[in-house]
Amino acid sequence: MLAGMLALIVTPVVAPPVSAAAATKTEIAGLSPTAPALVLGAPGTAYDPPGDTPAWFAMTSAYDSGTAQNPTRPVRAGYLRHYDAGAREEPGRLTSANGGLTFSASIGDSHETATRLDDGRVLHVALAGQAPPANGPARPQQRSVPVSYSSDDGGTYGAPVSAQIDIAPQSFLNGTANFIPTSLVQVPSGPVLMAGYAVTDLQTTTSMLLASVDQGLTWNLRATIAQGSSSHSFSETGLVLAANGDLVAVMRTSTYDNLWVRRSTTVGTTWTAAAAPIPEFAADANGNRPFGRINPQLSLLPNGILALVAGRPQNFVALSYDGTGRTWDVKRSFYDNHSVAAPQDLNDGTSGNADLIWTESNRAVLMADSCHALVYQGTNRNKCTWRGATMSDGTTTFQIKRVLADMLTAGVGKIDLAGKAAAGTVQLDGDYGTTITGHPRTGSRGAVDGSNEMWSSAIRSGGAGVFDISLDRTYTLSKVGLSLAIGGTASATVQTRLTADEPWTDWYSVTNQSGYALKYTTPAASRQARQVRVLVGESSICPPGVAAPCSQLNEIELYADDVDSFENDPVNGIPRGYRADHTLDDAGAGHIGVWVSQSTAGSGSSRALRIADGSTVHLPAVRRLDSAAGVKTVGFRFHPDQWRTTGEPESSAMLFDVLTGTRQAAFHFALTREGTVRYYDGKVWRPLGTGQSFNPSASCTGGCVWTDVEVRATTTTATITVNGRLIGTATRADGATSTLTGHSFSASSTADADENFLVDDVYTRNG
Repeated sequence: MLAGMLALIVTPVVAPPVSAAAATKTEIAGLSPTAPALVLGAPGTAYDPPGDTPAWFAMTSAYDSGTAQNPTRPVRAGYLRHYDAGAREEPGRLTSANGGLTFSASIGDSHETATRLDDGRVLHVALAGQAPPANGPARPQQRSVPVSYSSDDGGTYGAPVSAQIDIAPQSFLNGTANFIPTSLVQVPSGPVLMAGYAVTDLQTTTSMLLASVDQGLTWNLRATIAQGSSSHSFSETGLVLAANGDLVAVMRTSTYDNLWVRRSTTVGTTWTAAAAPIPEFAADANGNRPFGRINPQLSLLPNGILALVAGRPQNFVALSYDGTGRTWDVKRSFYDNHSVAAPQDLNDGTSGNADLIWTESNRAVLMADSCHALVYQGTNRNKCTWRGATMSDGTTTFQIKRVLADMLTAGVGKIDLAGKAAAGTVQLDGDYGTTITGHPRTGSRGAVDGSNEMWSSAIRSGGAGVFDISLDRTYTLSKVGLSLAIGGTASATVQTRLTADEPWTDWYSVTNQSGYALKYTTPAASRQARQVRVLVGESSICPPGVAAPCSQLNEIELYADDVDSFENDPVNGIPRGYRADHTLDDAGAGHIGVWVSQSTAGSGSSRALRIADGSTVHLPAVRRLDSAAGVKTVGFRFHPDQWRTTGEPESSAMLFDVLTGTRQAAFHFALTREGTVRYYDGKVWRPLGTGQSFNPSASCTGGCVWTDVEVRATTTTATITVNGRLIGTATRADGATSTLTGHSFSASSTADADENFLVDDVYTRNG
């Protein structure tokens, strides 16, 4: 048995793996853990209509649903079923219950121009069905428009009712011109705002902002965002309340020269400057467009990042990391299907009508279409085939595409408070346990559910309150994100302590904080804590139905600088700060086998590190280097999803090392399928302890088995603890006495495959 293990359990830090002669081995580094990031997944097909019927102009929405204990956020997507400029049909509808990963066709029509109201309902304003007043003037200023309401978080809507629009002192060109709504925003404890455009003169459209103070039944012009002229019309307008409370409007123009932006600090009553093109999206000297020009759509993520999508000739996404939209820090194409011969040609391929919605605090789904369907010279056309161009994506049929995107703030070590609270390892106490009647996402869990919706909060009527968190272990806390009163101001103080019998100690405070998403603070010094308390001050406004005085903790995030939790890492990517081995085999295929997984086998968190060996020429391995030290502690949680069942299954194991230098193993350990822990002393594998040290079961029947492992290493020896029990001491594998620099994880064999392991909550410290 030991001889077999010695032959098979090999990592790159001990000996080179066996591989084909033509294979090449390198490393791929994960992104920096100290910088924000945008990571795009590969495009997938959300909908492939039967018979290649039209499906274009992708749109999407999502609203919090479920309860604070079991929160959900269904994603509802839509698409147009008629040819552009042809006879109109109601949009089709798609639904996803897994954050946009997969969609299914749904009964009912899409409701793309909608928003959550203060009272919890969802309001939709329709384009079709508008009508001018009977016997109105030649240039009327009013329209009746159908609106509908949903009381089940956008799942179903009641029968439309007639609402009134008045754009005076602007006027519609004639009785057939309508107001085209493109974006809705509810101002907390204020009006509902609607951005859109209307034909105001011949061949001229003007971007406008309308407001309703009766939840959508009457609308009046609040401001002209950008007045159209014979040389420059403004149409599709995206609208968002930015992280700092500014109202930001981004517009399409008739000249395709750029997207234009305007900003208001008074929710649209006044504007800080005239509309202007966005510098980051300006065409280059050759006229190439670095960003889309039509249908801008905006979304503020709970983590405070502002995202913008727009399209044509491709579909693009841009992020403003500070959430204000004053600067756009990164811009990327997320789906393109254009003419290979003429990438900037607007007349082939995708329509560029894109959309997005956040699905988690740091994740969003982006939607696009593959091909534009339009009527040209009286004939229905598919813009992927009508001129015989070769398409860059190779898709020539109508499809709705989706891309999952990680939009990450700086910093790793985010503690999954929601997952741990659901698992019972984190306790939430204090004054916020009551659920507000009619709003099941309120209560203590509402403050950790990853949402910045107002009714997904911890809310207390009666004034200031106390919110307590008892953590599952001692963490060295380094950063806190707080979102307090959505739409108002509030103050708060964060306190910590190590044990229940110690007094609380202030860590930091915020005064009169406002905004619509999390705001992060990194105090001057990290703080070791097992318990956290937030003293929440009175809010300047209270949600409808909540008696004043009240206090609100909309959301809290905690970060620790001694834990890799993988909660703020890219899904399906290499965790930030780590390096993964990469093999290019003799057939030209690349192998990594290490990624951040959302399938966590009941770990009590939403993400874990997966090590999956699916190749006989590649050994999945990942490492992270820290500061060098003479004493280093490394701890982690381990779950085997699958032990190897072929080759020599008895030698299946997950390997982990404490490193010296850049890759060399100072200590080399194996967690084996028998439930024993072994170490390599430089010559042979030796067992630690006697008999089984942990339950090796990969079965999740009745609850998945997770093992807590901790190694405390000096320059000569290392003690290992499993599930809180000391099982033995190991000697170094390399015989040296050099300082310790980091850790690594890997599968057990290059030549064998079919192992699959999960690692979570990697804890490291010097000393």
